[in-house]
Amino acid sequence: MRALMLRAAAALILPLMLAACEPAGTDFGFGAEQFGSVSVLVYLDRDGSKTPTQPDTLFQGASVSLRPQGGGAAVATATTDVEGIASFDNVRFGDYLVTVGGAALGDSLQVGDVEDDSIRVSLTEPEVSVTARLAWEELSIREARTRGPGSLVFIRGKILVGVQAFSDLSSHMADTSLAIRMTGLTLLGNLTGHNPGDSVVVRGVLGQENGQPILTGGRILRVALRPAPIPKSITSGVAATAENGALDAAFINLTSVTISDTSTVAPDFRVVASDGSGAITIMLDANISFNRTAFRPTRVMNIRGVLVPSGQGSWILKPRVAGDVTFLN
Repeated sequence: MRALMLRAAAALILPLMLAACEPAGTDFGFGAEQFGSVSVLVYLDRDGSKTPTQPDTLFQGASVSLRPQGGGAAVATATTDVEGIASFDNVRFGDYLVTVGGAALGDSLQVGDVEDDSIRVSLTEPEVSVTARLAWEELSIREARTRGPGSLVFIRGKILVGVQAFSDLSSHMADTSLAIRMTGLTLLGNLTGHNPGDSVVVRGVLGQENGQPILTGGRILRVALRPAPIPKSITSGVAATAENGALDAAFINLTSVTISDTSTVAPDFRVVASDGSGAITIMLDANISFNRTAFRPTRVMNIRGVLVPSGQGSWILKPRVAGDVTFLN
């Protein structure tokens, strides 16, 4: 009886062992092994919009791999061509993860996201297309200000003063953390300036001027129109130190400050005023049509503007437009 049972078991197992020895591609009654193709488009998101737009560029030299979704080494790897495409042919039907990397990305670029990074190549969808977005590491202004000069950074925020306002063509922007001053900007999107409140993204190199971080040589793009920024109300004494530097480049408001002195500092006009907590120097930019004769000692005013370091351990206040000044007497 025992011998009969062993023979029966062997009759069941032997065909399975023989089948396991068959060459790959044998159909086993389920059809021949099937293959498809995968194409991956990689682009550089230059404007930070997170969608393909006109300023973006196709990215050549990125390494793209297909990996089993269950884990393990890549089953195929290709490099993007001049059109930003990595092509995979003869991909066995199955489930894969799409990953992007390679030395061409350098230290400052990162993979923003891969559209449908989990893919299935199958009889119903033998040709699969995927789009991958590369982007610069996006930092808050607080984080950017801690990076050393020469660092390439990508930040987004709200315009405090447009590049067209001041004669030195500087601009200021802020996010929910801090503010920063920008110089040498290139405006994208056929713009000649920005309105305060514009939501923008900017890529530039960190520098330093008068002891404070600035962003230089930036390429800046407006992504949305937003309401005008609201200034932070502080005292003239706090403004003179920019709250020990914490408010460098910030948009602030002073109330009931009394003028004590004025002078021409060609081509600009200098005003000294105080609310009793300490004097602040106010610089009226030559690019703005102020009525300079209206600024006389003993006159009291409300004034708002952005803070700029003097280079001597203090900060000056620069109103952005003539309407930033309201006289109270």
